[in-house]
Amino acid sequence: MSDYLFHFLAFYLAGLAVNLTPCVYPMVTVTVSLFEPRDSEALSTMHAFGRAFIYVFGMVVMYSVLGVVAALTGALFGGMLQNKWVVVSVAFLMFILAFSMFGFYHFQVPSRLLEKLGALRKANYLGLFFSGMFVGIFAAPCIGPPVVALLASVVDKGNLFFGFSSFFVFALGLGTPYLILGTFSGLLQKLPKGGPWLIWVKHLFGVILFGFGLFYLAIAIDSDLIKWVLPGTVVGGGIYLGFFRQSPKENVLFVRFRWIVGIVSLVVGISLASPIIYPKSKERLVWEPYKLYKIAMAKEQHKPVMIDFYADWCISCHELEDTVFSNPTVLRESSEFVKLRVDATKTESPEVQKVLEQYNVPGLPIIVFIDASGNEVEDARIIGPVPPEEFLKSLTLTSSNAPRS
Repeated sequence: MSDYLFHFLAFYLAGLAVNLTPCVYPMVTVTVSLFEPRDSEALSTMHAFGRAFIYVFGMVVMYSVLGVVAALTGALFGGMLQNKWVVVSVAFLMFILAFSMFGFYHFQVPSRLLEKLGALRKANYLGLFFSGMFVGIFAAPCIGPPVVALLASVVDKGNLFFGFSSFFVFALGLGTPYLILGTFSGLLQKLPKGGPWLIWVKHLFGVILFGFGLFYLAIAIDSDLIKWVLPGTVVGGGIYLGFFRQSPKENVLFVRFRWIVGIVSLVVGISLASPIIYPKSKERLVWEPYKLYKIAMAKEQHKPVMIDFYADWCISCHELEDTVFSNPTVLRESSEFVKLRVDATKTESPEVQKVLEQYNVPGLPIIVFIDASGNEVEDARIIGPVPPEEFLKSLTLTSSNAPRS
């Protein structure tokens, strides 16, 4: 549960952070002016909130639908990622988006489309709603690349409700400033002016996107390289954001802030890399390749079974590997289980498809638990990344489902 809360918090904060990019931040005051009355009549606080709410609701509808579409394509995306050249293409796309955030080039929306949408914004409540829906188009040069990266993380889950709720929360984060400033317009005067810090935030998004590109490139080259992506991105990004001068107009306080960010990033990155460079003897669950006869053998020996459905391109599968399958309590409590793994990296393989259909596996990761009598314990099934505590509950539930004599 805590992992999901962290995920949704990250999406909400990402939505808030997008407002700080150079394409969006300067538009805040202009956008909030849409919520003002056309005549000289005073606008009540509730009325102002209502107009802002309609605008933000348009954002929520657009991005929630986007999240559902991403989740629907989860299985397709996973199947595509078994092709090395597709993975390289995804990595290349992430690098292209990252370099756009670094200012090497810019993506621009056709001016005619902007004029038409601008005319729509002048309409009343319906216009506010559609204006909110298309806010991503107005801010596409900055908002598009981060959204692509977030979509990739939702696609990996392949869960409709998860996709919907993730981008619902993202849109709320994106729309929160408009709700507050639209309701209390006096706060507009207190907003900080634009400056080098906006460019720095844009470069921060570029570092994140570059990290996504490195992740997919590691999948294409060698999945063992994935463990280096996070520490490498944190260290490299920290050096770039912290110590490379990005504007001649930076004041002393902002320069010191960048130094702090750079130093903290270096410390965090090195701490993440240390266990990789100097690995400790960290025990992990040892999985056997899945074979049908092994299920029958476990039933004859009255042993419970757990089946891990895994793929190299599955981000959440690697999360489970690092946080759950190396947990000492999990190792101890699962010692009596037969541990089988289905490598679904090549999803379209007929052998893999047969096993996925047999156990009704719509996406990855999923862990199936079979009791000592050979029956699946459906309530113990694990879908997606979970903390060790949840995994232990499934182990206990399976073990307690002992065959009756």
